[in-house]
Amino acid sequence: MYHDRIKIAQGVLRRLAGYTGEIDGDPGVKSLEAAARVPGLEFAPFAVWTPERKVIAAAQLCLRELGFDVGPIDGLYGSATDAAHYAWRASLKGDLLPDRRPEDTFGSESDMIRRFGQPGSPICTSGRVVMPWDAVLAWDPRQKIKFFACHADVADSAQRVLDNVAGIYSAAEIQSLGLDQFAGCFNYRVKRGGNTLSTHAFGVAIDWDSARNRLKWNAPRARLSHADAAPFWDAWAAERWTSLGRARDFDWMHVQAPAH
Repeated sequence: MYHDRIKIAQGVLRRLAGYTGEIDGDPGVKSLEAAARVPGLEFAPFAVWTPERKVIAAAQLCLRELGFDVGPIDGLYGSATDAAHYAWRASLKGDLLPDRRPEDTFGSESDMIRRFGQPGSPICTSGRVVMPWDAVLAWDPRQKIKFFACHADVADSAQRVLDNVAGIYSAAEIQSLGLDQFAGCFNYRVKRGGNTLSTHAFGVAIDWDSARNRLKWNAPRARLSHADAAPFWDAWAAERWTSLGRARDFDWMHVQAPAH
């Protein structure tokens, strides 16, 4: 997994930091030399990070300096970094079309505010959903996820879905689908490529396995577009949550609660 992410970081550094080596996924001398040329990485944790984290952090900072939202400069290639990379690549080709934004919802931001209140308010993280299977943070598998915070009004619904899913799949099937890779819920930010707030800013959207369900991946490339994931999406649909993958064959990691 890190091999592919380092390749992406090397591609960013080749264009934005003078990297001259191969795009090979190896964070070697040339990758680290390019990373060292990126200003703004002179903070204490950087010195003790692994070569992989240093290279990814340098790429994150390059993208952030261009105005793309990568999340924290932490050297961990999560969904925010992946989205920023996609947006940057698309901007080079001029093909980031409005109808390809991954989190265009089926309600306006004003609809979301009427339904869920102000984004970022305490109610957006006062709900708690317990994971009924072993799970880790998608971009840092060393971090186990026992529960996650979400909007108080959707917590019971999300818990019913996950409990239902736990009764459908075996532990091996959960891992095969990547449902043990939790990729986030609440995140106060705007939509990728847009100006309005993401449904994540309300704590009513959940992402899964961001590495194998990247924003621009369609079926059958996205793992959660496969037939064995249908019961998972059916469980969400029964609670009226929307899979953007099913609805638009895009952003298969993402499911969100209804705004109406």
